[in-house]
Amino acid sequence: MGSGRLLAFGATGFATAVTLLMVLAPAGAGAHPNLTMTAPYKHTAWSPQYYSSVNGCAAAATTKSLWNPTTGTVTFSDAAAAKVCKAIVGQVGSYSSAYTETGGQLAIPFTVSSNGAHSITSSWTVNIASALAKTTGGCPKPNVAPTQPYLSSAYAYCESGNEVSFYMSGYVSDLNNGSWYNYNGSYADAYNYSFWENYTSCSNYGTPSCYNSTTGYGYLYSYGYNEVGLAAWTFNGATTFTMWNNGTNMVKGHHYVLYVSLSDDKEAYADAYNLLGHWAGSASASINMATLGNGAKLNSVAIV
Repeated sequence: MGSGRLLAFGATGFATAVTLLMVLAPAGAGAHPNLTMTAPYKHTAWSPQYYSSVNGCAAAATTKSLWNPTTGTVTFSDAAAAKVCKAIVGQVGSYSSAYTETGGQLAIPFTVSSNGAHSITSSWTVNIASALAKTTGGCPKPNVAPTQPYLSSAYAYCESGNEVSFYMSGYVSDLNNGSWYNYNGSYADAYNYSFWENYTSCSNYGTPSCYNSTTGYGYLYSYGYNEVGLAAWTFNGATTFTMWNNGTNMVKGHHYVLYVSLSDDKEAYADAYNLLGHWAGSASASINMATLGNGAKLNSVAIV
């Protein structure tokens, strides 16, 4: 159930950096020891990214992620849904899953007014709405004989699950020399996962035995590095948190960029195997960061 976070900033990132260097004001113009930037954010660049995959009877949908420099807000929404296929032969058609991830990368240019170490702090408020649903119960009887032939076993199950997550990371780069070393990275990660299963197994390795269990669990967590405020994270409401990056050996007159990558992901799956009837199991997960005032808003960037 892992996430393929949309975080890489490779060769295209340096091309964007060169463009930003060309549009920045002359070194030192307007710079002062304590610089705070708020919306509208000038000369910023946004690169939207999207990834999805489906298996079996499933579907995924997303809107294009957008950055509004006038308000300082990133918006997007997406959803994943899966259900057990009605036509199943062996394991084919039994497992359905959908995964989708939406996000992008933001580049925020700035200068420093003195040589040495500086702290680059960004404040964010994420308004988010999420919905999770899955089938629990109603699993048909297993197609498993209680007494198995000697040295053999058989099993059957119904299961469903879903998850939503949000991730953000940041680092600083020097555009004048392409240096990627003078930064201290930061990230914020929040995750909500739930799962349900009914499982039956029978075997005979000298003594016939059968086992059946019904389990379900879920967990919500948030953690980060070089951040404050994420502990109050909610997937339905607003969370304000701060991330910072500490640049060492920074040079007055050089042009720098704070790179911020952010994404969410959703996964839903439903699976049924070796049953005496059809299990109409399904699961879904969605995130709205595009309407009803939702989105990730950059409140400010402070360079000290």
